[in-house]
Order: sequence, then C-alpha cells, then structure tokens
Amino acid sequence: MKTLFKSIRALLPVGDGFECKICDIAVDGKTIFSISEDAERDGFKPDKTIDGRDKLICAGLVNSHTHSYMSLFRNSADDLMFHDWLFGRIMPMEDRLTPDDIYYGTQLACLEMIKTGTTAFLDMNICRDATTRAITESGLKAAISRGLVGNGRNDESGIRRIEDTLYDMEAYGGNPRLRFMFGPHAVYTTDREYLELIMDKAAQYGLDINVHLSESVKEVEDCKAQHGISPVEYLENIGMFKFHTVAAHCVQLSDKDIEIIAKNKVFVVTNPISNAKLGNGFARIPDMIEKGVNICIGTDSAASNNTLNMFSDLNFICLAHKGATRTAQAVSAQQALKFATENGAAALGFNNTGVLKEGMAADLIVMDMKYPSMQPPNNLVAAMCYSASGYEVESVMVDGEFLMENRIIPHLDEERIYFECEKAMKRIDA
Repeated sequence: MKTLFKSIRALLPVGDGFECKICDIAVDGKTIFSISEDAERDGFKPDKTIDGRDKLICAGLVNSHTHSYMSLFRNSADDLMFHDWLFGRIMPMEDRLTPDDIYYGTQLACLEMIKTGTTAFLDMNICRDATTRAITESGLKAAISRGLVGNGRNDESGIRRIEDTLYDMEAYGGNPRLRFMFGPHAVYTTDREYLELIMDKAAQYGLDINVHLSESVKEVEDCKAQHGISPVEYLENIGMFKFHTVAAHCVQLSDKDIEIIAKNKVFVVTNPISNAKLGNGFARIPDMIEKGVNICIGTDSAASNNTLNMFSDLNFICLAHKGATRTAQAVSAQQALKFATENGAAALGFNNTGVLKEGMAADLIVMDMKYPSMQPPNNLVAAMCYSASGYEVESVMVDGEFLMENRIIPHLDEERIYFECEKAMKRIDA
C-alpha cells in the first residue's frame, strides 16, 4: 500500500528539536519513502492520497512506562499515598484478576492510546499470554515485560514469572511489532540473588531490563537501611546497568545517583502526573538534562494517572518543572516532544521509529487542525505540549497500516471492551 499525505504540515527533526514544514510525506509499505515538496512530481504513485490541508503530522508518541491491564482500576484508588495505594488498594484487587480481566483491561488501554496518538509503549504486566495477545490484536508496537517479584534463585513463584516472559517471547516472538524485556519490579520486591538470576537470564536470552527505581522516599530510605546505599548505587553494584536498562520514575535521586545513571546511559522514564498524584514528588529532570541523561516520558498506569493520554504528560512535564524551579526554560516544548518520540523509541529498542524521516518506519499520527486548541497555527511544537488535548488526533498509522483512520478503529470492539471491563470491576471491587 502506497499512501501520500499531500501538502501537510509536518513536525520534522532538526538538530535537537523540530521544525514545522508543509510538505508531501510518501509512505510505501511499512516505511516513510520520501519527504519532499511534490512526491508525485518525483515519481511516487500513491494508491491513496490524503489531503493535508488543515492537518498536522508527527511521529507517533511513545509511552515509555505503563501497566496496561490496570486500566481496569481507573478512578478506583485515588487520594492515597504511594504505599497505601500499592499495598492497601491495588495489590488486593490484582489478586482477584482473571486472565480475561487482564485481556480486556489491556484492550481498553490500547484503545485509549490509539485514540490519543500513541504508537508504541513499554508495558509491565502480571500474566502470561493475556496482555501480549491483547497488544498483538491492537496493532500497536510494544516492549513487553512480565513484572518479576521473588527472593532467591529457587523461589518457585519467581521462577514461574521468568518463565512467563520466555513463554510469551516464544509464542509471540515472530511479531516484528513486539519486543520483550525482563521486568524486575523494584529493589523492595526482589532480593539480590533473584536479581542476579534475572541478569543471568537476560544475558542468556539477550533481553533488556525494565525496572521501577527510586520512586518514593520510603524506597530510598529502606534501601539505605538494608544495604547502606541508594537503590541506584545498589543496582550499579550488582551489575544491572551493564544491560540496556529502562528505569521508571527516578524521582528521589541524589547528585551521585544522577552521575551513575548518566555514566551508564540508563534510560530514565519520568511519569510526572503519576508521581505528583501519589505524593512522590517531581524527578530532577532539569538536572538530568544538564548531565546528558536519556530521558523519556510515561503515563504509568490508569490507576495512578488516571489516563494513558501522553498529551497530558507532555503538558505537565513542561509546566511542573517550570513552576518547581521558577524557571520558564526548565523543560521546553522542544525537549518534551523529543522525550516522547525519539527518546522513547530508543528506550524501547525500536531504533527505526520515533522520527519522521525517510527510511524510518511509518509510525505516525495525523491531527485535525480545525480545533480551537490548534488555532492559529503559530508554533505547533508548542501546541503539542501546551494546548492540544490529544483528542485532536484523527488518524494513527503503525508500519504503514492505519490503526485509526478518521477516528474509526475497525479492529477493536469498543462496546465489548467497555462492557467486559465494567463487568470485571463489579466483581473485583464488590
């Protein structure tokens, strides 16, 4: 299939940021074939032409940290501090989930992400098959990690969780839109021997690492009390950062922690809304930018955000740090949009996406400019972060395939998803 986006405003990479140009973007199969003034004059013969007037095209957004199945828990665990939220509310509900619940909760997440312009995401789940099957059916790209909790090398439940990752990798590994990672949950839910087992398996199977890190003050204090060092120092000491590591949150970092993360090229996923809502604070993003840390953005789950709409976090990461530092340049729109596209794609290991560029995968979103929030079209990078809501997105393409076109998602049954999720929560939260 050859698709031509004709005379469309496009956010194209330039230097460390973006510039907006009116151009033709030609998609041939799975790939961006050309970006030019006139693709047809240059010999491109499209099967389908989309009039780009009053539209904006951008690389698809990358949600670098979420738990898709937890969409079921949206608006059901609010106004609680982090440890009360997790141990007192979320985990007891998780214990009541069935594989079908997880499947439909994940479908709900994928539906929301498609509608708001996400084309790839990094997921941590709690069940083999159900999550991966739902993601596969959505058409989105994803890096998938089974959350790993355990103590010691012989912990049966911990070993079973590792086997869940390997099962999904074997069953779905032929899908080029999926990657798999090992997902040790956190330093407070794993011991050293179990983390070493995970690292042995990561080396054996060539998998990357996805971990929650330094999310709360309590996590850091407990780690120092137990090991005498911070969680970041602890993971460096045991050798985890020798692997490509994606670390979610990183809210409570010292100067030394930031130096370690920068030196080891750890990808830090900031979750600004979730971290604020759970009372964990704000990550030191301006300090990390200064040190050259690889930063990307995630929503976290709908149980703590309470949406998977990346536009909300694009807005909040800019505003929160400007306010917290009293510096209007603390995090710019240009920086935030790069965090949410190119940096996120690199964190997930999808090195052929995240940028509108010839030869890259055709993973892109088309936005309707005929919205008050997008008018007048003065600075459209700023619009992405400061005025867009996400629901201006009218079409989403992954590998040259429309997952949503003119706001229609033909391959997902919205009403069935809503029905099944509501039914599940009536049982779980009874």
